[in-house]
Order: sequence, then C-alpha cells, then structure tokens
Amino acid sequence: MDMLTVVGFILVIAMVALVIWGKWALPPILILLSTIAVFILGLSGCLVPPKAEAPAVMDVLTCLKALQGYLGTGLNQVLNTAALFTFAVVFFNVLGDAGVFDMIVDKILGVIGNSISLVLLVTCLLTSISHLDGSGATTWLITAPTMLPIFKRMKVSPVIMMAYIALVSGVENMLPWTSALARVASSTGLEPREIWMQMLPAQIVGLILLYASVFVVGPLLKKKGAGMSDAEFAQMKLEMKTGKGESVLPVSKGVKIFDLCFLVVLVICLLMGWINTNVAFMIGLSIALLVNCKDAKEMTSQIKKHGANALNMVMIIFSIGMLCGVLKDTGMMNAMTNFLIGLLPDSMGKHLAFIVGIVAVPLSMAIGSDALYLVAAPIFGNMAIAFGGTMMQGAVACAIGACVAVNLCLVAPTPYLALGLCGVEMKDNLKYCFLPTWVLGILLIIVCGFTGAVPF
Repeated sequence: MDMLTVVGFILVIAMVALVIWGKWALPPILILLSTIAVFILGLSGCLVPPKAEAPAVMDVLTCLKALQGYLGTGLNQVLNTAALFTFAVVFFNVLGDAGVFDMIVDKILGVIGNSISLVLLVTCLLTSISHLDGSGATTWLITAPTMLPIFKRMKVSPVIMMAYIALVSGVENMLPWTSALARVASSTGLEPREIWMQMLPAQIVGLILLYASVFVVGPLLKKKGAGMSDAEFAQMKLEMKTGKGESVLPVSKGVKIFDLCFLVVLVICLLMGWINTNVAFMIGLSIALLVNCKDAKEMTSQIKKHGANALNMVMIIFSIGMLCGVLKDTGMMNAMTNFLIGLLPDSMGKHLAFIVGIVAVPLSMAIGSDALYLVAAPIFGNMAIAFGGTMMQGAVACAIGACVAVNLCLVAPTPYLALGLCGVEMKDNLKYCFLPTWVLGILLIIVCGFTGAVPF
C-alpha cells in the first residue's frame, strides 16, 4: 500500500473508533482528523502543492493553503444539502407548533376502537407524522410518551411499541429532506431526491408491510392476554382528550386546514419533481411563517426556537464537506478504492452493492450509521463504478440498511433516549428488534434488486 492508502484507512478507522468511543462530537472528529491527514501527507511529500503538477514536500503554510482548497471543494458539494435541512426542520416544527399534526392525531383517536391492532396502527400513523422532519429525537419525544400509557393499559409490552416506532421511522427516514439522505448525499455528491427516487419503491413496500403487520400482530397479542375492557378504553380516550393543551401558535381552525392543504401540495410537488427540495422548503417556510405568525417578533421567535434544532446537523454537514473534499482532492478516496478493488475477485464485483445491502443493518448497528453514510457509501460507490455500476448503487445499498437500523445503533444517542422514554433495556430491545429489523432490511434491498437500484 502507498502512503495515500495507508493514511486514508487510518483516517477511516480513527473516525469510526472515535464515533464508537462517544466522547467527541462529529464536527471535531471530521475536521481535526481531516486536517491531521493533510499535514501528514503534505509534510511527507505525498500531495500536489497548489498550482503545482507533481507531488512535493510542503511546509506548514502550504499545507494550510492546500487544506483551504480541499475545504472549498467539499463545501460546494454540501451547500445545497445544508440549506435544505435547515429550512425543512424549521418548516415542520412551525406547522407542529400551529397544531396541524395534533389535529390529525385527534381525528385518528376519535375513531379508534378497543382494538390492539388499531392501537398499533395509530402508533405507526403518529410515528409517520412526527417523523416528517426526519428528527429521531422529535419522533420519540412525541410518539413514545403519547402511546406508552395506552400500551400499558392494553397490557402490551413497550418493546413492541419501540419496534414499530423504530421500524416505521427508519423506513420514513429515506425521505429526501431527512438528515440520513443529507449525509449520504453530501458524501457521494448525489442529490437527495435522486437517491430517494431509487429507494422509493422499497420505502413504499416497507411501509405497507409494517402497516399491514398490525392486523396480524394485534390478534396474536390478544391471544396472549393483552387488551382491555370497553369501559377502560372509553375512560382512557376521555382522559387523553381533556388532557390536551393549546397549540404553541394559537391559530384558527381555518389556518390549520390551510397548513394541512399546503403541506399536501408541497409534498405532491416534491414527488412529481416540479420543484427542487431546498427551494420548496425555503418558500414553504416563508409562507408558513407568514400564515401562522401574527408579527415579525413571533416569526423571529419561531426561527430562533427551531433553528437550534438544525444547527447541529448543519455543522455536521459542513464538517462532512471538509472530510469529503480532503478524501477526494488528496487522492485518498481513489487510493483506498483501488486497493479494495484489488482484493475482490472479478466474479464478486458485480454483486458488491447487493452484498453490502444485505449486511448493512448489522454493520450500521455495530459502527453507526454515520460511518456508513460518510465513509462506506462513497467507497462502495466508487468500487461499484469500477465494476460497471454507479455511485448511486453504493449510496442506496448503504442507506437502506442504515436507515432501517438507525434506532438500534449502539453508538448513537437517539436509541438511548428511546430506551429511557419507554423504560426498556438495550438487551431486550436488541433481542426483540434485531431479527425483524434485519429481515426488513433484506426485504427492502431485494425490492431494490428487482427495481434495478441495487442489481442482484
């Protein structure tokens, strides 16, 4: 192995190790490791200095100048993604503060019957609604406290609730404005919507399977003694209805209906490809603020309140840009890809992306989705290209498994938030959820095989 390959793999291993260690946030990991790698390569004469044509030993100032160029390349690659994520998060939270999603949930609870299957169905629906902004923490904070009392009264294990919330939010995490696709798009240079369109058939199949499964799981739980009397259920609904508070933004019912219709129109425009995602949410947020806020002070308050939710991810996205710029412009990415390609027999190369998709769920659980999104996706994408495939195949193969397994990851904070909210231990969560999660991941990658997104 040459120096570029060695330093590239050390960078990747160190990044994964630090992520697993959990003592550092992602931005300093990505930024500092990228900087150290550039200095090692530059001072050892493995990089081409700015405005030069051949590798040469560089001094500290020249290394910094080269790093600035790599950063520029990376930031140009992720700028649109950062804008998309910022405006999408604030947009969905403004609608949430206006009570749009509460209105939907109230309607659902108004027609629900004393049925375990319907309780599971409401859990899926509430998860789908609360995960529209792609925030795992928001999903758990909204769904788990709302549904946990119902599950306890129904004598259904909270682990089952966790499984449904995790799997539905995982499949929905494939939407183009979520942080998952933002990260994989940033590292591969693809557009989030392009990746999503390749994953859309698998996403639809996944949601249909999960929603349909409630009518099988519900009766099975009923046979095992779960459930409650009609009187107990009626009392529970009354308590939930009277316990609801006012919306943060006190808007009229007419405004809420407008918000809901506007959201539907916006999603349709995105599905049809009539408007770019970042442009859609920039315009969408502007309209949402004008409609739901009474003055500039309230608009500014909403932006400050929810902008903080997007700040951390935006910093991560820009840090990803630096890592990607360094890996690409230094030649480390090509060096690592060529080395790995050399290890693979020709007969296996054309099946690489599908094999990656099969093992992506346990891989994501062990090393974290960030490692798959930021490191594995571009490497496997480049390897797929070498065997006649595309970067898209590597991106989809990694994203399918990482999205589905996001709430089982051992090295991410959100699963532990979920465990605390549900009162479940990780060992029980893994014991109950690992196999269904992996099976779902395999089924979805098989769907991608039939659609050609990740050829068999």
